[in-house]
Amino acid sequence: MKTMKKTIYILALALLLVTLIPSCDYNHETPPPVVEFTYGTIVTVQQVKALYDDQLAIADYTQRYPVQVTNDWALKGVITASDRIDGNLYKEAYVQDATGGLRMVFNSTGSLSIGDSVIINVKDLYVGDYGNFWQLGSVPYSESDGTIRVSGMNMDKQILKTSVGNKTRPDTLTIAQAKTAAYLGKLVTLKNVQFTDDMNGLTWADAKNQITENRDLTDCDGKAIVVRTSGYALFAGDVMPVKKGYLTGIVTIFNGTYQFVIRDYSEVNMTQLRCGEVEQILGSPVETLYEDFTGETASANIYITGWQNLSQAGGRYWQAKIFSGNTYAQATAYGSSQPSIISWFITNPVNISAQKILSFQSAQAYWAHGTEQPLRIYYSTDYNGTNLTSATWTEITTATLPTSTSVNYAFVNSGNINLPVVSGKSCVIGFKYSGSSSKTTSICLDNISITAAK
Repeated sequence: MKTMKKTIYILALALLLVTLIPSCDYNHETPPPVVEFTYGTIVTVQQVKALYDDQLAIADYTQRYPVQVTNDWALKGVITASDRIDGNLYKEAYVQDATGGLRMVFNSTGSLSIGDSVIINVKDLYVGDYGNFWQLGSVPYSESDGTIRVSGMNMDKQILKTSVGNKTRPDTLTIAQAKTAAYLGKLVTLKNVQFTDDMNGLTWADAKNQITENRDLTDCDGKAIVVRTSGYALFAGDVMPVKKGYLTGIVTIFNGTYQFVIRDYSEVNMTQLRCGEVEQILGSPVETLYEDFTGETASANIYITGWQNLSQAGGRYWQAKIFSGNTYAQATAYGSSQPSIISWFITNPVNISAQKILSFQSAQAYWAHGTEQPLRIYYSTDYNGTNLTSATWTEITTATLPTSTSVNYAFVNSGNINLPVVSGKSCVIGFKYSGSSSKTTSICLDNISITAAK
């Protein structure tokens, strides 16, 4: 009983102390008033865009003026791209409903995420354009060339987030389908696309100087669209994918040129064989081999079962050429605008548990490499058909190769080259051509042979 009374006394004392301690009121500041979000009639994205039709019809863009939304209107839609992912967008987001998509510009980076369902109070906002592409923003301002643009709106004041995590469902299209006015501002997935050969080896943008760049995307029908990437994007410095596949983003336009903007780099999926590219599986080891390219099609990329013809940079491959009835392989950078052309021709693996001899013939044409050698020969015992850049390649320096003084297209015998003897191992031979837009020497190969030593 005494213990119970003591406990009650302690509890009562504690309660009294709590009531006597003044509550924290943050220096007696008055909390901000709760502002109720109000909006008028829900209209469509297309209705808002239509307000600017007359201005877009003015050919001289410097004479256009943003149109204020005077009706008590609001938009309801889903955020399909925002500046919270990868840094490719800045102070902007895209909203989409059943009728289309629209770019919104803000006065600061915001809190909108892909998949947010929103209501946008558009009353008193302005519709303008940038390069004939609609923008929804705030009070207009004048640029140095006299062009009138919309300024960034106050996101917190104009937008109510009603739910998060909603699915965004892009339309899956070809490039030709995407390049229509109906898809401007909308989220789409482009299928069966690849970057053009001259994009090979480039990065998405200039990350060092943080300069936005355009890259050319095409499909197997030859249709093309520009992919525009900010120099501030987190993936700006990544090398462009060389394979074919699909990517998701927003269709835009700039002065008649359709553009595509990546919204999330994780949605770039380009791992398939390029248009017209043949799957090249490295063959099983053999004891000897010989290749003189008889039967290959002139001016076509060479694909030999068990061998590989690879472009490491610049999108150029070894091709078959025919002269005076003789077929041979040729690699060249002639006519290319690329800063780097690297083309590999890799043989079927050959067992080297006993002494093997390599020989071949090579020629040059129209030497433009100065003192550099455009052709280098390597062997590898750990190349597996997929690890081109990580395999160990040992250069063979004893082969006789054409030089700047060699006669054009006059084949030179390499001489007999002893390959290393490694018990239980096999090796491939890699013929590596390197060139550029200024180093355009053509190199020819013929009569590649690996035989057992006599």
